[in-house]
Amino acid sequence: MEKVAITGRGLITPLGNGLPVNEEALRLGRSGTVLVPAWKEMGLDSQVAGLADEDPPCELLDPKIKRFAAPNSRMAVAAVCEALKEAGLTKETLKNYKVAIINGCAGSAYEEIHEGARTFEKTGKCKKVKPLIVPRVMASSAVSIMSIALGVTGETYDISSACTSGAHAILLASRLVNTGIYDIVIAGGSEELNWVHALGFNSIRALSTAYNDRPSQASRPFDTERDGFVIAEGAGIVILEKPEHAKARGVKPVSYITGIAANSNAIDMVVPDAASNAEVMKMAVRDAGISPSDIDYINTHGTATPVGDPIEMDAIQRVFGSNPAINSTKSMTGHMIGATGAVEIIFTSMMLEKGFISPSINLDNPEPAFAWADIVRKTRTNLNLKHAISNSFGFGGSNACIVISSADA
Repeated sequence: MEKVAITGRGLITPLGNGLPVNEEALRLGRSGTVLVPAWKEMGLDSQVAGLADEDPPCELLDPKIKRFAAPNSRMAVAAVCEALKEAGLTKETLKNYKVAIINGCAGSAYEEIHEGARTFEKTGKCKKVKPLIVPRVMASSAVSIMSIALGVTGETYDISSACTSGAHAILLASRLVNTGIYDIVIAGGSEELNWVHALGFNSIRALSTAYNDRPSQASRPFDTERDGFVIAEGAGIVILEKPEHAKARGVKPVSYITGIAANSNAIDMVVPDAASNAEVMKMAVRDAGISPSDIDYINTHGTATPVGDPIEMDAIQRVFGSNPAINSTKSMTGHMIGATGAVEIIFTSMMLEKGFISPSINLDNPEPAFAWADIVRKTRTNLNLKHAISNSFGFGGSNACIVISSADA
């Protein structure tokens, strides 16, 4: 593919709001997982989560539009505010360009749906249900709110592909930039969290339950004592454009997307597949015009499930051997579902830009089967990283891999 410039990034995560706060947390290896007292009181099996600021400050959200914005949308708009500033853009200057928006969101305001249904069941009256429930709960709410807040009239839509949603959005946005139809494409992912959302993952025993009394230790990818993922929320947004377009605007890219790939397992709804995972990584590296030995770092999907981690590590070993450094930033943030792919692409971009790799925390007893791997357990600094990949593997067998390259590569 022709490389696509990342010129702006915005983050709202369990580690905090904004790029500087998230960078500091990554360097320190600080966990964003906390106990959720309401979940404990309700009796959910998993009582920990990665909670983000659901109402972050953002000048683009006026009271009129905020009525339609559930936390998912508010976090997305706040992230786009930061991304525009880094890219040297404003709502007014965006009007000079052809712009599209693609957002990834696996679900949305499940609790509001539950509350609306429960209200009707109790009263039998439609007028008792909140009238704005539909625009607030639809999965495309965030991208619609961004479009209205920014006045963007190009195509805007949501990608819903479970844990791969955010990565798919950035993948498709990169293709759209390469077509030349748009000057700038705003892309990323967002997801809000509530007990209704968590309930389903509790029911299939996908979440960590053994560390409710030690929340910061609950997310432990690659560790022998891992027992499931920590569910989380957040938003990550990037500004994408062709390198020559960024140059014409007088903006230097912070990094590039140089390879993209996606495929499907077509085997199982919830269990990943090593062959498909390996193939999507090969495809992405090939698309970037480089070889597996050129990859310096892999931001894994790394959810800390007993089944998923070994399958991903098998796939990585097949393609890369023991060469790249490996970590899972989910050890700190938890799993932000639809937002996680976008956030982790931004994390990877940040590490390439700043020359560091964050640790996989809580790796107290590494799985012996992963002894071959260069898993980062302490922050590494002063690195010259050229190329990295970010993996996203979702329920339904949906896989995506993005190659991110440094601005100097």
